[in-house]
Amino acid sequence: MADVPRIADLAPVIEPHLNGGKLVSYTSRYLTKPGENYGSVMLAITVNVEKPTGETEDIPLIAKLPPITNDLFWALFQPDRTCRTENAVYKYLSSAIRDLQLEAGIPEGELFEGFPKYYGSRISLNPDAEQVDRDAVLLQENLQTSGFKAGNRHVMFNYLQTKCILVELAKYHALPIALRLKRPEYFDKNIRPYFRRFNMNNMPPEVKETMDRDMIKDVSLATDNNENYINRFVELMKEYDEFLTQDDAKDDLYTTIVHCDLWINNLMLKYDENGVAQKVKFVDFQIAQYESLAHDIIFLLFSSVEIPVLDQHMDEFLILYYNAFIDCLKSLNVATDKYSLLGFMKEIHRSAPVEICHATFMTKIILADNSTMPDDFKDMNMEVMSKNVGGKKIKEKIAAMIRLAEKYRLLYKD
Repeated sequence: MADVPRIADLAPVIEPHLNGGKLVSYTSRYLTKPGENYGSVMLAITVNVEKPTGETEDIPLIAKLPPITNDLFWALFQPDRTCRTENAVYKYLSSAIRDLQLEAGIPEGELFEGFPKYYGSRISLNPDAEQVDRDAVLLQENLQTSGFKAGNRHVMFNYLQTKCILVELAKYHALPIALRLKRPEYFDKNIRPYFRRFNMNNMPPEVKETMDRDMIKDVSLATDNNENYINRFVELMKEYDEFLTQDDAKDDLYTTIVHCDLWINNLMLKYDENGVAQKVKFVDFQIAQYESLAHDIIFLLFSSVEIPVLDQHMDEFLILYYNAFIDCLKSLNVATDKYSLLGFMKEIHRSAPVEICHATFMTKIILADNSTMPDDFKDMNMEVMSKNVGGKKIKEKIAAMIRLAEKYRLLYKD
């Protein structure tokens, strides 16, 4: 693997978050391998800090850099937008929803804790810079040292894990809605501008053509060349492309800050002594945007949950989420009369088809064979990603996803 990138002038970023402490030094190593995180370079760093008392301590952190060594992913993820968006989650959204809960009288021990602790960020070494450059960095706590565990993209979430995640996801979605309703001026000034529509299709035409061709090949192989399914996914790909370029979503009952990339690698769980998931942290908010919460729900379930579990418990999962969502709004004194279960289910069915397409596309990435991944992130490209088209596990997963989408009437809009 290539040399670890150096983070220049780290002290001004982190010291405002050290309660008077001073940065002495830091060490770093790569946190993830190619294929585990496409939109950024992730480093595990240990910062040595001198406290105001003169004592020193080591603090384990994560440093997140834009994809500085890979031009394809720099173009795809557009750091000038994605870095600002993720920074805004920590600088503005996290603190605002915490204050909102405290004002509503929610006890400290019951507050939503789905975000990692923030240790600073910048978009450039130049404090007057207007564009994100290759010196951008985001610092956050290393969740692994707090007992949280990352998932394995080859092992889908089970029943209990999924229930735990959905309850916390409901809170993650409900809280920004409450913030918009309770503090509209703050929301419009400090939240909304950072979560505009994001088009992931900012890529050379030949790259887009390869992605589309691979997608149809995967569907064809998974369905034994079923023309009805192939034609439907050709339609869905067009619908998804249109979704990425349409105007920003208007304020509605279910529009909120949607993660838009909520799969196994972007969640971390903490377990009790019996191995049961108790807490959830959401990470990697680069492509978050203001949209219907249904997008996150369907993408999570179809991309990252065991197929037999989803087959048996789909309706239960949706009702569990809905009840947690309503409970969270009520805890913040938001009127919930208009949030009927029927209306929620209609919203799920309205948004589901494009997310079935999204999850199908992501399957070859999520289940990519480790042996096809290069040692160096800079060598990741479409040719590498195409190596997994038609893989046995990928074909079986896509076939099962399509079957379930039909079973639950999610492949077509009602």
